[in-house]
Amino acid sequence: MNTRFKALVSHSFVLYILVGVANTFVGLGCALIFTYFGLAVELSQTIGTIFGVLNSYVLNKKFTFKSQNSHKQDFIRFIIAMSLAYGVSMLTIVITHRILGIDKYITLLIAQVFYTFTGYVISRFWAFKSEVKR
Repeated sequence: MNTRFKALVSHSFVLYILVGVANTFVGLGCALIFTYFGLAVELSQTIGTIFGVLNSYVLNKKFTFKSQNSHKQDFIRFIIAMSLAYGVSMLTIVITHRILGIDKYITLLIAQVFYTFTGYVISRFWAFKSEVKR
């Protein structure tokens, strides 16, 4: 097994998936509810993402990556990471729903997959990376 594959299926990845399941109930649940009540899919995704990011930060810092870094460093990096993941999810929505005409609920699920993968990679290798003590 190559090193990169091992990194992706490491213990932190399993924990990230478990946290992601809990986070999906929060973020995607909010997005689906707001969409159901008539909000535009983009606005619903934005609101769901905000709730999801706050939940995700706490759970990932404490349980997934067990970061000992300051909240200031981790939160700023995490917000940047999740902003990039959010951008990927919004691009996915535009492509799948607005351009390809895929159903808005399926679009939200597809966007969530891209958001989750992007968020993990950036969090794992940058956002919660331990500070090097010299």
